[in-house]
Amino acid sequence: MPELPEVENTRQYLLRAGLAGRILGAPDITWRNTVRQPSVGEFIEGVAGRRVADVTRRGKYLIAPLDDGNHLILHLGMTGSLRIHDAALEPPPLVRHTFPLDDGREMRFIDPRKFGHLWLLDDPAGATGKMGPEPLTPDFTPDALAAALHKRKAPIKALLLEQSVVAGLGNLYVDESLYQSGLHPERTGAGITQSETARLHRAIVTTLTNATAAYDAARDAEWPNPPTALSPWTIPRAKGQPCPQCAAAVQLLRVRGRSSWYCPNCQPAPQ
Repeated sequence: MPELPEVENTRQYLLRAGLAGRILGAPDITWRNTVRQPSVGEFIEGVAGRRVADVTRRGKYLIAPLDDGNHLILHLGMTGSLRIHDAALEPPPLVRHTFPLDDGREMRFIDPRKFGHLWLLDDPAGATGKMGPEPLTPDFTPDALAAALHKRKAPIKALLLEQSVVAGLGNLYVDESLYQSGLHPERTGAGITQSETARLHRAIVTTLTNATAAYDAARDAEWPNPPTALSPWTIPRAKGQPCPQCAAAVQLLRVRGRSSWYCPNCQPAPQ
């Protein structure tokens, strides 16, 4: 699933490809359920003829402010991606939605599993909801993380997946952050000590920083067709593979229905 580094990579791609400043034509929406608000007809009418002012991000959401004060908001879902191509170029498979641009190109929303979403709203919060701090900004501090975990009895894996705790984290980067900080996925939020919270904070920031840097390098090296998915984490995501730190066999468990890869030696189970 696209998480913060993947969505930020897409944002940087769209900016470098010159989406900001372009005027959108009437989009071709082939899967109506993708549009969450307003109706599909209102969405198409509201987008057509509007100039894109910028491309920003909040957590896993891409936000394109338009010149009339509305915002085009996109969520890539499980397997979605965006590409800007010349309109005459044969589209790649599984393009669900097409946004014509005034320079003869198209922004194509590729969404194999149809889990992506679109909104056109005056306030992006209507799509994003309540979100915690962006983890790569000064607002995300060890104290902010400690406050979000305070008295929470849920497993730390589940808490970090809540976007109200930290914006933009998903299954992959939560596993990597817990691995790097030596915390078992089933530890409770309330049971994380002050020193462990500081270690977890550092691991989250480092993990996301390294991943975004990997995407930056790949985007430069492979432009104009940079990758949309890399594997910048260090913990193996296959049962029985050796831990890079201690060589113990990596294990898989389910935490509130979500798969969680961990090293039983480096991340000891709670007592």
